[in-house]
Amino acid sequence: MRRTSAVIGLLTILSLVSKVSGVGSLDLTYKNHGLSFGNAPTVHGLRINVVDRHVKEVNGVNLTFWIPIGKNSNPLFCMNGMAVGLVAPVMHRLYGVGFGGLGVGADEITGLAVGGLGVGADVMTGIGIGGLGIGGDNLTGLLVGGLGVGADVMTGVGVGGLGVGGDKLTGLFIGGLGTGGDKLTGFFISGLANGGDDLTGLFISGLGARGDRISGVSMGGLMIRADELRGVHIAPWVHARRESRGLSVGLFNYSKRLHGLQIGVINWAGNQHGLLKLLPVVNYHR
Repeated sequence: MRRTSAVIGLLTILSLVSKVSGVGSLDLTYKNHGLSFGNAPTVHGLRINVVDRHVKEVNGVNLTFWIPIGKNSNPLFCMNGMAVGLVAPVMHRLYGVGFGGLGVGADEITGLAVGGLGVGADVMTGIGIGGLGIGGDNLTGLLVGGLGVGADVMTGVGVGGLGVGGDKLTGLFIGGLGTGGDKLTGFFISGLANGGDDLTGLFISGLGARGDRISGVSMGGLMIRADELRGVHIAPWVHARRESRGLSVGLFNYSKRLHGLQIGVINWAGNQHGLLKLLPVVNYHR
């Protein structure tokens, strides 16, 4: 009986708030400071509403039950404090903490955002945690996605259950299957492979790393392959399609032009002379 009464009471309150939110708000405030039920545009305190539409500013706590329908429902909404959505809070800017049963969405997020399924933002600085993933244009901080994390530009620490990808990644990134992007700089760990156009840093992968240019240290369970290799590269098969500068360690090392040292069972240096191109154990060329 107590549970039934509680449910009936909650439904009654939600019904009242829903009606209020459609026409305005029921405010227990002084100069917008205090407690507000409904779609008040500006509140400094606690604001409770079913669906947020055309909100301007909330400083404090905003609790919403449903996701706004349509694009640009809250183009000016600046949230300072804590935004909680039963489904997903949606706003223009969030400074503080955002929690969403399904997700959190904003043009800009600074702080902590946690979404049951995901977190999406054009620009984000802070900590983002998404049950499935996190996506955006420019992400900075600690980013964790159950399946993956992706952005045009990402700086900091990114962890994806399946993978992490973007145009430019700088920092520490861990992908269950792989990491990839146009330009990777930092420390990258993947279950299968790391790949991109320009890779600089430390790369550890279950199978290997591949790119146009790999500089630094790379280690793979099967192959390291690139047009240009610079630094130290360790794998059963190390393949520099154009040039290798540094140290290559593998069962088979191949470089069209070698400027450094190869250590392995078979070593090929295309810029050596005659029989020196193919040597066992060690091959060296300045």
